[in-house]
Amino acid sequence: MNSECASTQSPIWVCPFCQHDLIFNAAEKAWLCDNRHAFDCAKEGYVNLLPSNKKSSSDPGDSAEMIAARRNIHAAEIFAPLADAVLAEIAVAGDPARILDLGCGEGYYAGAMQRAFTEAKVCGVDISKPAIRLAAKHYADIEFAVASSFALPVAPASQDVVVRIFAPSQDSEIIRVLKPGGIYLEVTPAPRHLWVLREALYDVPREHENSRDKFPYLQSAKSASCEFDVDLSQGMLRELLAMTPFAHRGHREKRERLQNDGGRKVGMAFSLRVFQKPDMT
Repeated sequence: MNSECASTQSPIWVCPFCQHDLIFNAAEKAWLCDNRHAFDCAKEGYVNLLPSNKKSSSDPGDSAEMIAARRNIHAAEIFAPLADAVLAEIAVAGDPARILDLGCGEGYYAGAMQRAFTEAKVCGVDISKPAIRLAAKHYADIEFAVASSFALPVAPASQDVVVRIFAPSQDSEIIRVLKPGGIYLEVTPAPRHLWVLREALYDVPREHENSRDKFPYLQSAKSASCEFDVDLSQGMLRELLAMTPFAHRGHREKRERLQNDGGRKVGMAFSLRVFQKPDMT
């Protein structure tokens, strides 16, 4: 679908300037609102809906190096157990028509969602243009947009499911785009996620904070965890470090020593929280 930069379903994108619906114009190869704000379709099939005056830097988001490392890790299916856990929680919503992946990166989880829910319209947003470009190349049936999760160019009450895996976001925006009765899935690192790496990098490693069990306006529906161990080769260990903030944190000497490690078993641990928007009808 996104090879043509538009699907046959009604669009979900709205203009970041006036919030009017965006409609794809095949003749102009651009998304247009009725105020004639225009957003070109990139050759890869995505649309850039991040105005330059809304950027925090000239090239916001994860670097191309982090994205490439993440792509390699995902191609090796290192995080397949987490993807399966995410799909299991989305299935709680039954047969969702629309799913939005916030901070979708290079599209690994959005791709898993599209394969599992073939009738759903899956869309992904990320502030990183290199990430969205790569996502659009690999997952042609998904609509992707360069956009901020703090000001989503998404129609109000348009999503059956909103998923956020690690990425920052704005609570009010999640509430705004969710349909009444829709669910929001929040995935965060569990306290001892990647603990063996933290021990190797820091003199006094600290645990991740516990995930929240309350969300403003939304009702808590379910909580789950996903934990598994992975035997990483030296190459995969380097890629894992490169895709995370660990690439620039911790003691430099310890980081270099870890990068030259012959490989080791690494424990992954995640918290999944499902919240539901009240249906007042």
